Amino acid sequence: MSRLDAMIVVVGNTLYSTSAPVLLLGLRCAAGLSKCPLKSLEKSLPVFVRQAIDIIQQAGNTESEVVQVALKSLATILRESPAIQVKEKDLVYLLELLSPDLEDPSRQASVFSMLRAIVARRFVVPEIYDIMDRVSEVMVTSQSAQVQELCRGVLLQFLLDYPQGKGRLRKQMTFLAKNLSYVYESGRKSVMEFLGAVITKFETSLVQEYSDLLFVALVMVIANDDSAKCREMAALLIKSLFTRLDDERRTVILSHLHSWASQQAQPQLSQVSCQVYGFIIDILQADSISYITSVSDDLRVLLERSAQTLAATEEADSDNMNMSVDLDWQGPYQTLTVLAKILRVFPDFATPGEMVPWNLVVPHLLFPHAWVRTASCRLLGLLFAAIPVRPPGGDDPDEYPLSTAGMREVAQKLCFQLKSDHLDEALGLQVVKNLFYLAKCFYAIPLPDAATENGNSDEDDGEKEPTDLKLLNPLPWLFSKLSYQIRSAHIARRNRAFSSVSNF
Repeated sequence: MSRLDAMIVVVGNTLYSTSAPVLLLGLRCAAGLSKCPLKSLEKSLPVFVRQAIDIIQQAGNTESEVVQVALKSLATILRESPAIQVKEKDLVYLLELLSPDLEDPSRQASVFSMLRAIVARRFVVPEIYDIMDRVSEVMVTSQSAQVQELCRGVLLQFLLDYPQGKGRLRKQMTFLAKNLSYVYESGRKSVMEFLGAVITKFETSLVQEYSDLLFVALVMVIANDDSAKCREMAALLIKSLFTRLDDERRTVILSHLHSWASQQAQPQLSQVSCQVYGFIIDILQADSISYITSVSDDLRVLLERSAQTLAATEEADSDNMNMSVDLDWQGPYQTLTVLAKILRVFPDFATPGEMVPWNLVVPHLLFPHAWVRTASCRLLGLLFAAIPVRPPGGDDPDEYPLSTAGMREVAQKLCFQLKSDHLDEALGLQVVKNLFYLAKCFYAIPLPDAATENGNSDEDDGEKEPTDLKLLNPLPWLFSKLSYQIRSAHIARRNRAFSSVSNF
């Protein structure tokens, strides 16, 4: 007998000892030996397994250190030795013994080590399904991030490798969808971490089968969850889910969004539908072209609704700069943001047409919320970036921002924005960029020749000529207006400084 063989025999003999210190050392040695590529272990490993199970059964519970070490050693041997088998009755006993310890922090390490080994070996007994239901619950309810991660790992492996009837799998998916509204943020985040793995690793057919259930639940997270992190995770999951769907399932998703967008009595649903439209464009980019028409129709309706509310408010309050009016800003903000995403992907849609309702965008330049003003201003910036500088006019309709009337209206509203006390650096920069573009367009307007000017001066009085020139070329008007605003702002600032010094 070689020394190695003798050592293996000695280790095996220690597992029959009645001394706890000897058993602890023997069990650890047995686990260590199982990792070694020794042929002589083939006959000894079944003995190690049998004795480890006997030690656990003799104790009758998992309280002692010897049982904890026996469980860890048994898990190591099963994981390292694929040929080793465990009797069904022993497996049932182990699972029943481990179940109460799933939520005991002092014993979770050995419990999950054993569970991972059992699942990795794909041992099938009815009790494994029962304990995995408990693991699902602990994955949500545990306040330990480490335990939640252990639960997710073993549960995912179980769902991937074990036979799951349709009823059982639907029950599991329903459980996950339901707990996306779990009371504690840590539980909701754990569920979404797990769903991320499910969406990525499950077969496409299964993902599509449960896509409707998961999609609706994730959208509700975006609509209702107080946690920004949870909303962010839900958005990423919706994007990931949408990439795994076929055209038929995508059409179903879009039908949901269209239904929510039309819910005038529930503006929160309209808002979240806009957000999800944005996710779809983010993911599909140019491939979203087949959905753009229906998306644009919904966005037009939402923006029209907002514009009507804004117009009614302006009639009641003639002060266009009043930012204290309480209007729903999230809906128009999301709508304008999605329109901007569409223009970034499809810059050709900037031209007059049905895709971008410019006549509804321009009024929102003076919406009583800075974010909406910024979104509408940036959307116009994308239009100006897509269209080369040119004189206004042509065949453009009056409501189009690059028509003669449209440019003057936009310029006037942008000047109003510059007067606002709520103007931040980002919005101010975009306003200046937009005004610079408009000024270049005004500069491109050809001036009347001298003969025309002389003819007008003979027939008209001296008061009318400047008015006609002002209509022909708004550039002097724009410079005059901005100069006046600058002087007024400078005087107001100087007065405030003087007042502060006087009070001091």
